[in-house]
Order: sequence, then structure tokens, then C-alpha cells
Amino acid sequence: MRTINPVNHKKLIIDVLTMAGLTTEQAVTASTVMAYADQRGIDSHGMILLNTYVERIEKQIIKKKPSYTWELNKGVIALLDGDLGMGHYIGDIAMKKAIQLAKEHTIGLVFVKNTSHYGASGYYTELAAKEDMIGFSTTNTLPLMAPTGGAERVLGNNPISFSIPREAENPIILDIASSVVAAGKLMVAEQKKQEIPLDWALDIDGNPTTDPYAGFKGGGSLIPLGNHKGYGLSLIMDVLAGILTGAGYGKNVGHSDIGFVMMAINTSAVMDKNKYNTRLNDLTGMVKDSKKAKGTDNIYLPGEIEYLNQKTRLAQGIPVNKNLYTELEKLTAKLGLNMNDYFTVQQMDSSIV
Repeated sequence: MRTINPVNHKKLIIDVLTMAGLTTEQAVTASTVMAYADQRGIDSHGMILLNTYVERIEKQIIKKKPSYTWELNKGVIALLDGDLGMGHYIGDIAMKKAIQLAKEHTIGLVFVKNTSHYGASGYYTELAAKEDMIGFSTTNTLPLMAPTGGAERVLGNNPISFSIPREAENPIILDIASSVVAAGKLMVAEQKKQEIPLDWALDIDGNPTTDPYAGFKGGGSLIPLGNHKGYGLSLIMDVLAGILTGAGYGKNVGHSDIGFVMMAINTSAVMDKNKYNTRLNDLTGMVKDSKKAKGTDNIYLPGEIEYLNQKTRLAQGIPVNKNLYTELEKLTAKLGLNMNDYFTVQQMDSSIV
């Protein structure tokens, strides 16, 4: 296992994406979102996807220089046509628009169509939390999940994220897939040549499998979170991100017609800030200080473990397993880059971490 320091991690992503033809602005935003994932231990949504993104740029599934347009901008609602732009870049624009609208109207709701995978949902909702707003985001994805009782991919493992701002503390961040695990976790397991738990995925015939290849790349399907509950959540998120945005939906979703929804709620416009903080602190205290089960030392709020991971990885570097390193080595060589330029110890500039 190798590690890469956070500065070089972002630089590697930026250099790879710009050498693949992406604009610098898109590459920088994508590197920030992917760093968010890798720093927090969400390895399924970080650098492991870099080769996939380059392939999509080469195939023009992701447009190198998109010209996004606002098709609707009315009151608290806006609709953005991403023009096949990099999902991270378009998603960042959309949430910042939702925040702007929420400052003006209490709530900002932005729909997005004609774009691609946007990475970790929690990045976008945290943008709202940093502005003392509650953030919400969902996106649909390619069909990866069978409905309860089915054996065919029909719905995406459409994620749901909320971020809740807290006074003088990191926000509460819920970021979950509507399947038991994200597809990226199967990619990580396959890369590490590890089996997966039997309740993560079905093979192509609808049988539970411990083989990550059979459950994802081999044509299998992810199992819904809580069975019918995850199936229902995925369906509703597809209505919001697919049907309502004008993007693809269900089995019609492709790599470049994914839809997003971004929402920001200005808490200060609804309730006095001190009152909000007092009530929230009371609630989180009830949770954190509640009676613990045997063997449990600490009760964590959603997102808390990821912040602890980030603290460790910023100090010790971001781990890169052997197979991922080999994949990145081939990718950088193809693009005329040298991996040795990134996997060396350099002084870290915290301003770009």
C-alpha cells in the first residue's frame, strides 16, 4: 500500500483530466470533489474512477468544453442544462445556485439534466452547510439495481444526501446509496481481489453472490438497502432527478443524460439562529449521550467518522492500493505524465487541500 499526499493527489487528478482535454476549471472542481471522497475514506468515489472519467472524455460522453445553459430561472427554482459537462463541475455550479436562491428566497431548488456522474453527494450538501443552510442532493445513475423481487437492473442505486449545519462543529452529513452499498465498493473489492458480503449484490441470474465482478461488471445487480425500502427510495429519487429534470430515467439512463437535484434551506430565514443551534445541540446531545450498547465506546453522528478519516489522511497521506497504483501508472504514462512526480514527499500547501 502506497500513500500520496493531499496536494499531489489533487495535482495528479488535475493533470490527468487536463491532459485528457478537460478545461482547467472543470478539472480543478473535479479534483476538489474527488479529494473530498478520498480524504474521507469514500474510496469508491475518488481516484479509483479517474480512468473511467478519462475513457468517457475520450469517447465524448463527457464534453471537454461544455456550454451549459439555464433553461429555467424562476423564483426559488432553476433548471440547468449541463451540455454533457463533467458532473462534478456542473453539480458544483448547481448547488451554488441553490444557495444563492436560498439567500434570496429562503429555499433554493435547482434541477440539472444532460450531465454525468458527479461523485460523492455529500460534497454538494456540505457546500450548503458551510453557508449555515440545510443541503439536500440526489442524482440518478445508470441502472444497477433490481427492484425487490426482480433479477434485472432497472433502477440506479440513486443516492440521497443531507447536510445539517452545526454551531462551531462539523456539519451532520448523511450520504447514502439506495442500495446496500455503492457500486464503487464492488470495484474496490474487485481491485483488491476480495470477496464481498452475500447481501451486497446478485449475479446475472438473480442469485446472491460474493464475487464483486459477478455483482457489478459481470451483469449482476445491487441489492436495495432494506430491500423494499431502498427500492422505493431509488424509485422516488429517479422521479425527482430523472423524470422532473428531463434527464434519462430507469433503464433509459446513460452516462451522459444523468439528472441531479440540489436544494438549500436557509435556516436563519425560518428560525432565529440561536434558537436553531440550541435545539439542534439538544438533539445531538440526546443521541451522543444516550445509553450505549455493550462493546460500544462512542455513538457517531452521520459524517463524523468520515471527518476523523479526513484528519488522519491529511496527516498521513491518502492510501493507494497496489492495483490502483498500477492502473494509474498506465493511465499517466498514456497521457505523457510521470507517476514519480506525484508519489514523492513534498511540502504540503494547505491552501489547496
